[in-house]
Amino acid sequence: MKKIILTLVLAAQTAFGFANGHQAVTASARYENSKMYRQPGTSTEVLKALKSTDEIVVVRRYNSSWTIVTVNGQVGYMLTTELAKPQTTNSAVMAKK
Repeated sequence: MKKIILTLVLAAQTAFGFANGHQAVTASARYENSKMYRQPGTSTEVLKALKSTDEIVVVRRYNSSWTIVTVNGQVGYMLTTELAKPQTTNSAVMAKK
C-alpha cells in the first residue's frame, strides 16, 4: 500500500512540475561569435558561432559554468558567462498632445 501511495505522489509531483510554469526564457549572446558547443567543454565540437542578435532559448543550467540552450531548434551548450538577457524595448508609445 505504501508503494502505491508513494508512486501516486511522485507521479502527481512530476505532472504538476511539467504542467506548471515551464515558460521559455530567451537570452542573447553577450559577445559576437559566442560559441555553442555539442558538449559542455571548449575542446568539443563547435555547433554554431552566434551573434548578439541571435535569439537563444535557455533550457536550463547544466552546472555553474555551462547552460543548455537551443538556437533554431538545435540543442547545445554555452558558457553561462557568454549569455546576456535581451534588451527590453518599451512597447508603450506616448501620445502627443
